[in-house]
Amino acid sequence: MKKRSRKKETQKEVALSTWLLGAILVLAPLITGRLEVGGEPVEPSLRGVLLALFTTGTMLSVAVWCILLLALVALVWEGVRQPALGDSVPREARVLAVLLLVWLLVSVFASVYRWGTLVAWSYWVVAIALAWLFSQRRGEATVTVVHALAIGGTLAAAVAVREYAQNVRAVANWRVFGTFFNPDFLAGYLCLTMPVTLAIALSTPPSLPNAKSIRWLAGFGAWLQTGALLLTGSRFGAICAVLSLVVMAGWMAFNRSWSRQRAVTFALFCLIAVLTAVLAARPLTQRVTAQAAQAESHSGGFRIWTWKGTLRMAKANPILGTGLGTYEIAYPRYAIVGFTRLAHNSYLQISTEAGVPALLFLLGTLGTLAWAVLRRERNASHQAGEWDARPLRAGLAGAIAAGLARNLVDSDWSIVACLLTFWAVVGLMLAMSFAPEEERKTPTKRLYFAHALLLLLALPVLTLRMAGALSANRANWDMAQGIPDEEGFQRALRWEPWNGDHLLSLGMLYYGMARAGDTSRAEDAARLLRRSAQVLPMSKTWYHLGNLYRDVLGDPAKAIEAYRRALELDPHALRVMAELGRTLEQAGDLQQAEAVYRRMLDIEASVFNQIRAIPEIPEVDYAFAYAGLARLARARNQPEEARKLCARALQILDTDRSVRENNPMAQALSRPPERERALEALREECARALKEQR
Repeated sequence: MKKRSRKKETQKEVALSTWLLGAILVLAPLITGRLEVGGEPVEPSLRGVLLALFTTGTMLSVAVWCILLLALVALVWEGVRQPALGDSVPREARVLAVLLLVWLLVSVFASVYRWGTLVAWSYWVVAIALAWLFSQRRGEATVTVVHALAIGGTLAAAVAVREYAQNVRAVANWRVFGTFFNPDFLAGYLCLTMPVTLAIALSTPPSLPNAKSIRWLAGFGAWLQTGALLLTGSRFGAICAVLSLVVMAGWMAFNRSWSRQRAVTFALFCLIAVLTAVLAARPLTQRVTAQAAQAESHSGGFRIWTWKGTLRMAKANPILGTGLGTYEIAYPRYAIVGFTRLAHNSYLQISTEAGVPALLFLLGTLGTLAWAVLRRERNASHQAGEWDARPLRAGLAGAIAAGLARNLVDSDWSIVACLLTFWAVVGLMLAMSFAPEEERKTPTKRLYFAHALLLLLALPVLTLRMAGALSANRANWDMAQGIPDEEGFQRALRWEPWNGDHLLSLGMLYYGMARAGDTSRAEDAARLLRRSAQVLPMSKTWYHLGNLYRDVLGDPAKAIEAYRRALELDPHALRVMAELGRTLEQAGDLQQAEAVYRRMLDIEASVFNQIRAIPEIPEVDYAFAYAGLARLARARNQPEEARKLCARALQILDTDRSVRENNPMAQALSRPPERERALEALREECARALKEQR
């Protein structure tokens, strides 16, 4: 009786670890689908943080910390109570995965932002450890986690469809974001969940209670995910969804799991998906017409030119890259076209951030795992508990194929939700391909210990990141209420002294105080901005430092030096050029000022300006260059030339005003009041100059 009782207790404890892993898959798309790129602060309370986790995405560090904690508890609980017998991961793949993580970590030595590299490395640690933990599921535990993946995808799709219903009246071709950073990443995530959800509908055993209801619910979930994917308007997302279905069908033929009922269900789903695309997916159908393809040719062109710039970056940093997670920081100096946060290709991005060896280790890991799965498929168990595992494996194979293809045109693995889900799918594929005869008599406790140690290495990094983010959020919240919170930013720096964003925020606070009249803060602002630029070398930091030197400290020479340092980091920083030209004018160096303005016009005529991510919105900084050249022309007594240049500046400003009034996308990109005042002052200057020359 005691042995039986202990066995039941152990089974419950193992089930707990499986439920925790299922919770991770449900939560991942809801709380980790965004980049941590700022945004409005949230109320510094438990309610405010929880609300932000599921809405704004500004609490990404808190979300990832929670995911890590769930993973660590599940791993330790299972490793102590009842570890799996045998390991689903081939030894060769395990070695390559270790080499991948080691190389990603080693990239910190070449990193342009070491703290950011450590944080990004911790994300990969969580993903790889979770992949291994998912691979240890057996029988019904595997099915439970697969259902959790389907639930997560359905919830993400429901949020997206609700968003579309709320916005479609105002914007007919609205592209849904859902809980993700942009529509393309939502599409990438749904490509991972849709084929798995459909596989549940195909594999539900008739012997289960309510089997028919489960099939209908799974089919509905797969259809809802397909509809949401189409509403993203992501063309390559739709192509990858089709690819996932093709691979799924081929895999089912390979493992002989087709039946008449499954074929009818699969065909019916495909037919409904096509009808959904024709009748409801306006964002996608409008983007695949000939007119739309011509109007949006910039999208493909922008990607291609971004890849060319990324290749330049990879060639300049072939071994260790610029540091994992530093693409946005390091890329501008190699860019051929405009600003982008990501490379639009995960494989290229990894090679630039961590070096070509990191990419080789990644491809080697995935290739070794794929070969192991293919070899096992014929001998793998046909059952996962009461479920037929063959269609489930086919759905997972389709998801993996779609995920690998998606990362050829987008950096999905830079989004934590996509990164975690992809590796979870890989782990589940290994779990379902594991043959019972491969089990060893000795539990794999050492592997549990090794992965627990790996997560413990990431835990302090993510804990400090979370504490710093919470402190900075409180300070930003107070600032939004009109209360300068110097102590809040200092508290954030005590948690994260290596975080360049906190240094920048505190420096800008002091800068604002100095501009408001408290000149005693000016030197503190300069010190913090310089330190931020050393820790996190960004063009905008040197830009602010240049403005501080010129407008507050009255040192135009240092201002010019700061602007030039900014241009070293981003040679196409138009706003920096405009301020540099203006400062050179004020310093009496008219020849250098003209050279800067001419350089801006050269950029306007180059591919940098011709191919942009959002070409509908004009680049107003060119107006400053035309106005500056007009001033120089008047100084040389060339009134006709000055008139033409002023007219061109006004044309740019008028176009910008029209777009801001009529384009919803432009309206969503708000401008600081100071920026609006500068543009209005420029408009008045040009209008006055034209009036005087008549």
